[in-house]
Amino acid sequence: MANLSGPVKQIWKQMTQGKGFDQVLKKINIVSAQDGNCTAEMTVSEEHTNTNGTLHGGLTSTIVDVVSGIALVTHKNASVGVSVDLHITFLNAAPLGEQIVIEAKTNKAGRNLAFLAVEIKKKSNGQLLAKGSHTKFVRVS
Repeated sequence: MANLSGPVKQIWKQMTQGKGFDQVLKKINIVSAQDGNCTAEMTVSEEHTNTNGTLHGGLTSTIVDVVSGIALVTHKNASVGVSVDLHITFLNAAPLGEQIVIEAKTNKAGRNLAFLAVEIKKKSNGQLLAKGSHTKFVRVS
């Protein structure tokens, strides 16, 4: 885990150390999180796969949701917020054992809405696996 800011470290700890659904995120390593951006990595493990042995679409959607939220909290004065819209385009599969890179960025954080984008790629060759767009209702101070 990279040297993360206090809020990011606290949020990530709450999510991954709880007993709820967010435990599926435990194997994600946040590489960096600052200035409205977040980069994370993960190796696709058995608990992340569907019946075809590739990264499950539901987990892909969760990754887009959560990692873009981490990017958002590093944007100037933005809060965590709640999802308004989440859209995922699945382009290629990631098989068991594949290392993936997740890159999230805050495109805009206004007074009430934040617009985020995520790309999930194979670490080995940069092949795009999925793209996500995420809109969140936020309070910016």
